[in-house]
Amino acid sequence: MAEAVDPQAIASPEFNRTKDSVMATSVIGAHALEHMYGRAFLVLIPQIYIALGLAPIQAGLLDAVRQLSGGATSMTGGFFVDMFQHRRAHILTFSMSLIAIGYFLVSIAPTFGLILAALALASAGTALWHPPALGLLAQRFPAQRGLFISMHRSTGNVGDWLGPLIVGGLLGIVGWRVIVGGGTPVLLALAALIFFLLRNVGGPKVEGVDYRVKFKTQMRDMRESFRGTGMWKIFSVSAVRGMGDRSLLWVIPLYLSDQLGLSNFWVGFHVALLAAPGIFAGPLFGALSDRIGRKPIIVFIMASAVIFPVTMFLGGDGIGMTISVALFGVFLFSVNSLTQAAAIDVASGKGLEGTFIGLMWGSNAFFGAMSSVVAGVLVEYIGWGPAFYFAASLFFVGLLFALAMPNNRVTREARAA
Repeated sequence: MAEAVDPQAIASPEFNRTKDSVMATSVIGAHALEHMYGRAFLVLIPQIYIALGLAPIQAGLLDAVRQLSGGATSMTGGFFVDMFQHRRAHILTFSMSLIAIGYFLVSIAPTFGLILAALALASAGTALWHPPALGLLAQRFPAQRGLFISMHRSTGNVGDWLGPLIVGGLLGIVGWRVIVGGGTPVLLALAALIFFLLRNVGGPKVEGVDYRVKFKTQMRDMRESFRGTGMWKIFSVSAVRGMGDRSLLWVIPLYLSDQLGLSNFWVGFHVALLAAPGIFAGPLFGALSDRIGRKPIIVFIMASAVIFPVTMFLGGDGIGMTISVALFGVFLFSVNSLTQAAAIDVASGKGLEGTFIGLMWGSNAFFGAMSSVVAGVLVEYIGWGPAFYFAASLFFVGLLFALAMPNNRVTREARAA
């Protein structure tokens, strides 16, 4: 079998020209800044909604376009990341640069259509980050996949927490366009630093590789990973969970602003509150899943998630809403990290980490885009309540899929690696 990089050799000391600690710190740390932009944009949606005189469906479209662009990039990018593993530093650098340029273009776009186009570019950059980043963590730490993938998600939660708070405060001082474009120099500087630190992370290029054979081999291994392994059930849980999350993430800030009349600061506070608990809860769930298996943790999280969208709406503008948002934040995105680890468990040893991360992110994004639009239709034609009940019903469907999942545990060989 022709390979550009032997996946078993990647974890060996001889192959690692970049130390595990440097790689993990760089990849996990940079993820926080990337997420500051992504989640902060949710706080800006009400401002764009007002400034451009949008309808709720158009507000949902802002999030849907981000998901569709990210999905298309993930599904194709992950596969080619695995084909050209020696170029992963270049891909991570390009990803961060594309985010910087995309959001700068959003800040200067004069029309709704051009904002959507620029958002598509920025979201493609975001999606391109995850296959090489999570693939590296999964390969280097096979016995602690759940923990390290969850830690990567945890620093994303740090960004998700800080971004909305910062933006909520700045909106009283400067306009949304200045905020969106203001971080571009920082992101470009981070892109240069990532390349400097990780330029050797993928190892040397192996000469004489027949990439046509490698392409066919990867396609074959990918198909085999779906046969009789429970992989479809893992993907289904992840996709339905993603649909529920995406239908809520843009609805909550717009509901707080448009319906409850909260200030920019309090909107940002609640969006940040969605992320803060997961900073600590995510790694705990991930480490526990490495010990007892992914399934019981996923089932528990999905069952809990069914409750909180309903209590958010029933809580009105009182403390019940705030508590429900915080409790929902404990479990937000934890399932994504665990299903990613579960998929890589199934495909372990085949060098398909980026492929499966990309496929999972892509399917989540496509389904999430549909649910964002459906939520916009519900809000516009029926009211706010049905959007929250819609999310709860999706989480219940995800719970049923989770109950049918295989319970793969980390092997003794992986623990000894």
